[in-house]
Amino acid sequence: MSYAIKCTPNRYRPEQWFLLRDLDDFVVHVWTRRSEAERVLAALGDSSCEITDNIPPPALARAMAKKGENVEQD
Repeated sequence: MSYAIKCTPNRYRPEQWFLLRDLDDFVVHVWTRRSEAERVLAALGDSSCEITDNIPPPALARAMAKKGENVEQD
């Protein structure tokens, strides 16, 4: 199971949301541990954000591919 941070900028339009992405390559940030996602969410301190496990499959595939590349480089 993977987790991401879902941001809803307008509380009156909850259907309009986005997932937190990397600003360099626009890949969604994902975590395999909920506690790590909660730590980042607490650091953000934004009430319009929440943790979700509803990640579109293409976005999840790109995020996991990026994590795999980072592990190989280390």
